[in-house]
Amino acid sequence: MVDSPCLTKDITIGNGCTHPEQFRGDYMMVCAHEAKDTCFSKVSLFQHLDDSEAALLSSLLHTRRYNKGEMVVQEGERSDRLNVIHQGCVKLSKYNENGKEHIIRFLFPGDFFGQDSLLHQKPHAANAEVLEPSAICSIGKHDFDRLLEHDPKLAYHFLLAISNLLRETDEWNSSLSAMTTEQKIAKLLLFFHNRNHARHEIRLPVFKKDMALLLGITPETLSRKLAMMQAQGLLQVTGNCILILQLEQLRERIEPPALSQ
Repeated sequence: MVDSPCLTKDITIGNGCTHPEQFRGDYMMVCAHEAKDTCFSKVSLFQHLDDSEAALLSSLLHTRRYNKGEMVVQEGERSDRLNVIHQGCVKLSKYNENGKEHIIRFLFPGDFFGQDSLLHQKPHAANAEVLEPSAICSIGKHDFDRLLEHDPKLAYHFLLAISNLLRETDEWNSSLSAMTTEQKIAKLLLFFHNRNHARHEIRLPVFKKDMALLLGITPETLSRKLAMMQAQGLLQVTGNCILILQLEQLRERIEPPALSQ
């Protein structure tokens, strides 16, 4: 089985799976997404903005397109920009002194990163690597401060967004530590399913080795457990596509149904 990362922007091919449509070029431009598909419309941080505030934000954002394997920022690098994923998938990770990679999380459309550098001008604490052709919007500190002056409520929403991010991270880490290997895999598949707004077919949005590293298992164990879950009729694995056959049963692997009174 050959691993390849997924793409958010894709086209359907004959086997029902998807095939990447590569972005061409690497450039920075003023955010020019359609009003109904702005990058910040997917971010809870900015969803309270009225039309005039949204127009101001659009004029301050810049979009850059990245190809697979490019680094948006590297650990220790300095910048003063908040980055928002509009299309694609980004991996946040860092390396220890022995060169072993630690994956912090995967980012999907609507996720943001770089808040510490924006607010405190601190060096980036992690690498941000593009896993597929992606479009990333960003706003610099000077422009973000202008936006705060125009909309003081944004500071409150920013605090809420960061608080939610910390809570979700804590919940993820604490739940994984108490799960079996099968439960960890089921939780990750359901996470990808929810974040990609899929029905029953999902594509693995990262390399299997990265999935295994995030879950704390070996790639061989991941492949073996996926094959076992397929034999149990929970899902069907075809290359890089996974068809969830029993969504509710997959959820029950994580949280058993409540007993009736």
